[in-house]
Amino acid sequence: MTQETITKLIGECCERAHLSYSNLKPTQVSPGIFQFYAVEQSEHCMKNGFCRELPYYAMATGNEMKLC
Repeated sequence: MTQETITKLIGECCERAHLSYSNLKPTQVSPGIFQFYAVEQSEHCMKNGFCRELPYYAMATGNEMKLC
């Protein structure tokens, strides 16, 4: 998988999980496991502006990514 493909798949995974991902390069922490930073699109964040970027992990499963 190319870096562009990995970033695209993580972005799609984040959309499904209601996370805001900035498309920065993820870090591979183990074979098929990538760490990236995203912000949860919670009501508290959207309403009050108290948003926090947290680390998340994604696992490559064939042609898609799943959050760990």
